[in-house]
Amino acid sequence: MLPKLLIAAAVSALVLPATASAKTLTTIETPSVNVDPSKVKFNGSDHPRRLLANVLLPDGYDGKRRFPVLYLLHGAGDSYRSWMEPERGDILQTAKDLDAIVVMPEGDTGFYSNWWNGGRRGDPGWERFYLDELIPLVEGRYRVRPGRRWHAAAGLSMGGFGATFLASQLPSYFGSSATFSGFIQHQRPQAVQGLRLVAGVAYEDIFGPVGEFYATGHNPTRLVDNLRATRLYVTVGNGVSDQDTEPGPITAGAAAEAELSEQAKEFVAAARGAGVDTTYVPLNGVHSWPYWRRHLRDAIAWDLFRPVPEAPSSWTYGTVAQQGEAWGLRYSFAAPPSEVVTFTRASERLRGAGSGTVTVRNAARCGFTVTLPFERSLPARTCGRLAVAVRPRRLRLGRVTKLRLRVTRRVGSERLPVSRARVSIGRRAVRTNPRGRATLRYRPRGRPGVRRLRVRAAGLRPIAMRLRAVRLSRAR
Repeated sequence: MLPKLLIAAAVSALVLPATASAKTLTTIETPSVNVDPSKVKFNGSDHPRRLLANVLLPDGYDGKRRFPVLYLLHGAGDSYRSWMEPERGDILQTAKDLDAIVVMPEGDTGFYSNWWNGGRRGDPGWERFYLDELIPLVEGRYRVRPGRRWHAAAGLSMGGFGATFLASQLPSYFGSSATFSGFIQHQRPQAVQGLRLVAGVAYEDIFGPVGEFYATGHNPTRLVDNLRATRLYVTVGNGVSDQDTEPGPITAGAAAEAELSEQAKEFVAAARGAGVDTTYVPLNGVHSWPYWRRHLRDAIAWDLFRPVPEAPSSWTYGTVAQQGEAWGLRYSFAAPPSEVVTFTRASERLRGAGSGTVTVRNAARCGFTVTLPFERSLPARTCGRLAVAVRPRRLRLGRVTKLRLRVTRRVGSERLPVSRARVSIGRRAVRTNPRGRATLRYRPRGRPGVRRLRVRAAGLRPIAMRLRAVRLSRAR
């Protein structure tokens, strides 16, 4: 049974108070086509057979003012409830000084990845759930500040892996990432051996063979180039219990933390070698909640929302995903990559290293399909062919006619609205709204005949449409 402090509600039925005077904790449904709850072995016997997330709303959240957002991820053996529970994360106290929306989603023991599964690459597809479904859901439901500075990810153990891996796969969104006792260099014999013992899952089911490309493409230490514009906070214990915090030795927790300490050292060395802004805080401690509460408080004090570059003109991005986003460029491979593919931008040039056929498009849906390796200019900022729909098409001489207009551009089979397009006829002109629509009042004078409606938009070839002006008797 969920604690009374929670307000269990589906996203579609979520109603927030008009004015909040304190932090509010609520539970929402997070439906997915990438993760089937009926096939997921949830952690905990009383976990409902659906995907849920806890959301902590800051003091003063009223649905109008925008706030930063922190995605706070749990470890193996935990659930979306763990950061909330007083004996574990105690989020109401631990994050009492954080003026941000905190999203604590379900991750099962999925390691925030699309599982290798013998090459099927999915089932479950946690990676795509987080990047393609959860983030848009949160952005659509809550007032989140725009800009990567205001978006952070943090987590413990498996969640520390998730915070760094997901940030590496969507660097245009996450400005900071914090990992506590993170599983962040898993291509080590000790990591492979310990995964089944600690998490109860087989390494190869998730990441494939330890030395192969799919594991490398899911290893934060091998993906640090993706994080060059991201702030990193890395903290870990040394396997030695702090008697003031955790009395008595904890053998399993001590051994796990000692291994994760070695992983952190390799990750930090690689990140700093790539020029990533990295804060490393090694401490005494074992694999246990009292330390992770301290780590989160320290990360909050470090400031998860400091300024970061918003849109660097040069970057490197490595991935093994069949589809995703690299700094505003959507990519989609015709077939899943069979190696780590690297995209590199230098000013207005884009290079792709690896193999396969990929389609690259920007936010304007402009792009190209090309076979790797390649080097070419970035997709055009505007593309397609202008089209205009107007009603009515026949004008009455001497009478004012209200023209209803819709301007679109055709990109392949898509018709996309064009905002700020200039539509003119005679001496009258208007601009289209964000939906590509406008109205224009026009009174034709003189003789019957053709009147030209002209449409112009930045970066596109102008077009003209013929309208016919007729005498009133013929217009009826």
